[in-house]
Amino acid sequence: MKPCLILLSFLILVAFNNMPQQALKEKVAPLFTVLKFDKKEQLFKDSIRGSVVNGLSWRDAEGEHRALFTKISAQMNAAGLQSAAIYAYCFSKNTTEWKKTWEVKDRIDACEVDATCEFLPNAITITDNDRNDVGEVTFLYKLSCKGDVSPDDKKLIMYEGANKYAIRGTTVLEYNGSKEGGDKKVDASFTKAAKPLLDFANSQWNKFGTAKY
Repeated sequence: MKPCLILLSFLILVAFNNMPQQALKEKVAPLFTVLKFDKKEQLFKDSIRGSVVNGLSWRDAEGEHRALFTKISAQMNAAGLQSAAIYAYCFSKNTTEWKKTWEVKDRIDACEVDATCEFLPNAITITDNDRNDVGEVTFLYKLSCKGDVSPDDKKLIMYEGANKYAIRGTTVLEYNGSKEGGDKKVDASFTKAAKPLLDFANSQWNKFGTAKY
């Protein structure tokens, strides 16, 4: 009888020791998850402007989210002036209802030469660099009104939840061993961001926006 009691006590002890570990595992399980984005989804068609060029879908500690990136290509008016625009939207669903949580828009108007306003290819990301289970949307775009080969204005925008961060400057042109452009100004908002966010933003800034001739 005594060996059975010893075995039972041992099993109870093992069970109690495992309970806190299991609870801890459930508590720290990551909430940030990247979901598949469907470009054909029409859920927000009445709430956006322009044509969808890219998008993101994810779930995090604040709910489920969609980020849509749209553009209005350069158009010329009757006076021969060009305009172009880009938009970025984020919609969030915490329970059953979707709501717009932020919007970014930029444009070039009344350009007498060539208007450019477009997202940089492959520079739209969703990450959780500081591992706080709140996704970070980062994107870069360029805009200009010019008729020559020269740097464009360049902007990086990052959103973590409702917090917005930015870097502004110019693209880089490389030709015949020389460089032109490359101005950069980190917005003061980044001083309030976790260091991994600024590190990632600087990495993205350096990675995109260089043209070689």
